[in-house]
Amino acid sequence: MGLGGMPKKGGGKAAKKAEEAAKRAEEERLAAIVEQERLERERQELEEEQRRLAEEKKQWLETESKRLEEEKAAAADFLALRSQTLLVEEHKKRDQEEWESFMACTHLPDVRKEADLSTYIALWEEEREKELQKALSQAQEAINVTIALEGLVAQCMAVKDEEATVKYREYITKLHKLIVEKTDYATANMLEHVDQYTTKDPSGQLGCQLSVPSEQLKFGIWVNIAKNLRLKSIDYPDLSLSTDIPRPIILQTVAVRMIHYRKDPYSPFELGDFFTVGGVLVIEVLEVPERPRTVKAHVPDIKDPGVWSMIRITDQTGTVVRQAYPQVDPVTGIIQQAPPMQVQYTLPADVLLPNGSKLRVGRWNAALADGKGGWDEDGILNDEASLETKEDGSRVLSFQTMYLTALAVLQPRWACFPYEHWVLQPTAPNRAMLSVVLPGDMLVKFEVGSGLCRLREPSDEALKHLRSQWLPAMQLLQTLKHHGLNLIPCDDDAAKVSETLAQNIKDRALEEAACLGISILAPAFALSHSPANPGLGGKEVVCRVATCMDYQAPPIKKDSDRWRSVLFRDHELRYCTMLEPSAEKATHGKEGFILDEEGNNHAPPTVGLETRCFPISIIRDRADEATVLRCEESSPSFTESVRVMLDAMRLFSFVSDAKPAPPP
Repeated sequence: MGLGGMPKKGGGKAAKKAEEAAKRAEEERLAAIVEQERLERERQELEEEQRRLAEEKKQWLETESKRLEEEKAAAADFLALRSQTLLVEEHKKRDQEEWESFMACTHLPDVRKEADLSTYIALWEEEREKELQKALSQAQEAINVTIALEGLVAQCMAVKDEEATVKYREYITKLHKLIVEKTDYATANMLEHVDQYTTKDPSGQLGCQLSVPSEQLKFGIWVNIAKNLRLKSIDYPDLSLSTDIPRPIILQTVAVRMIHYRKDPYSPFELGDFFTVGGVLVIEVLEVPERPRTVKAHVPDIKDPGVWSMIRITDQTGTVVRQAYPQVDPVTGIIQQAPPMQVQYTLPADVLLPNGSKLRVGRWNAALADGKGGWDEDGILNDEASLETKEDGSRVLSFQTMYLTALAVLQPRWACFPYEHWVLQPTAPNRAMLSVVLPGDMLVKFEVGSGLCRLREPSDEALKHLRSQWLPAMQLLQTLKHHGLNLIPCDDDAAKVSETLAQNIKDRALEEAACLGISILAPAFALSHSPANPGLGGKEVVCRVATCMDYQAPPIKKDSDRWRSVLFRDHELRYCTMLEPSAEKATHGKEGFILDEEGNNHAPPTVGLETRCFPISIIRDRADEATVLRCEESSPSFTESVRVMLDAMRLFSFVSDAKPAPPP
């Protein structure tokens, strides 16, 4: 064969490689087709499974929704009867209160009668009482009216009547404003006739100092008549008030007025970061009008016509003129330098200050919150503040302030949160004991009864009067806040406590439904915090329950196997159910899972679960007849008190999530 017909060297190997490559490509193509077919098959199976689950869930939702509606209809008569009975019991209580008010023969208005209240305010608004003692007596009476109105506000808050709450609060605000106006008017008259109030001390030194003590309002005023440079302080022993007099004041003809309001007239309803404890002390520098001139009268045909007192009448007559301290330069607007003033006053004996809490004093700053005002610690030397307990048990607060204005001891709204634990256990027919553990292991106990509750612990002397006083649930909690123990949180407080608490705050409507439903079990069941509840998020609430028919039984321990958990859930349907006993092993919750220490989930399925509208329906299926009857035949006023306590204290939202961290 010629050279041209010879095969190329290595040509067989190349062909073989090409053949193998083609074979591999074909195999890969076929494998890809098989894989694609498998993926398509799995996709179709997944879609089919999802369609099946969706259809199953749809059918479950339809079935459960229909059954829940039937349960609601079946329970309507029972719930309506309890509501009607509650109204009857409340009407009896109001009738008794009206009779007691009538028998008291007081000239003060019945605050439940709006016409009486409006008339009282209108008449007092028109009155121009100049005599200081009488004006302060009227102010004390007006404060008593505001206290009665606070009781109505608490009643309206308990039943979530926002319109009535706002209305009665507006009356309180109006009365607070009138108290200040009437006190100012009488003070102005006193300063215009200051000579009538001037006296001499044993050394012959002229002076003018008055004090008027009362239960809710302490009034003291000092007028700088003599400009005695040796005077260093003003003391009111009968008011337990005193303050320094710095040189800028002692050199002027001014008055220093001190008023201690036991009720906060500046921020009684505000949900700011702080609330006042022990009332508000208002210290102000007032201008003193030009003193009257005495001239001899000239009356014809009368031997001794006497003397006349000539008073200069100006636009400011009848009003007090407040001077800023420290003073502000009228040209530049710059606040002038002035020494701080040392203030001392005795805190009311009925004020509770948490152990170990930092003492904080604030001033009212009208410029804060877009002109609405707020409490401000700027200008108060809180590092120098001290609280001294005397031998007689009185507590004297001492602090320095750069400003003379409204001053008060402040406490953060969230100081008592989060709760550590809580439990409610029946102790007698229509009676139960609610125990709540606050931060620092502080224990608060309430005796809950039919329409009324009372404080049992803490045993501090400051709260002695509350331990013997029965009050409606919300009114008791509001009164406790007045005495330094705020147990009525709002959603905004959660973020101040911790980020976790804020994230897991319960949906308000679900929480209210849980409080209403679980309260009906209180006559025959102990109720308690569940460790799984805090971490479950806003759409689920868990409460522990345990049958407790023996009123003399000791408190049920946290780790008792008698506890069972009731779950309230709001996922497409709002329902409740009894969890399986295994759920009691749970130590925490996370995103809808109820987990034990090993991370096992004990939450019920979302489909295929038989649900209930009300916990009482669950109990009818599981408890004996005597237990169910005790719940059904209990006083609605009692279960309403339980509901208000659980709801107002937010016991399902504001409990610590101090549990083991979920496994990764």
